[in-house]
Amino acid sequence: MFDTHLSTLLSGSLFRKILANEQLTLLEFNFLTGILINNNIPFDTAFAAGTRKNPASIQLTIHINPSATLVLVTSLEPGSSVFSPSP
Repeated sequence: MFDTHLSTLLSGSLFRKILANEQLTLLEFNFLTGILINNNIPFDTAFAAGTRKNPASIQLTIHINPSATLVLVTSLEPGSSVFSPSP
């Protein structure tokens, strides 16, 4: 059941937008977290406030199983995110 919800979610337009490195609105991000909560999919978020150099951005970590996570970073403003990709 969990895998079905996750695969449906990952094929949705909001995830395609994140994967295309397009910025999300806060409303879209809140909608996305609401979907995760409704489908009982565990996740963590981190927020980095914008500066003159970097835009405000959000890191979303989705826990797929105890050894696998999916980390997505999206900017709320144009520009390069504060969060760096994990190795």
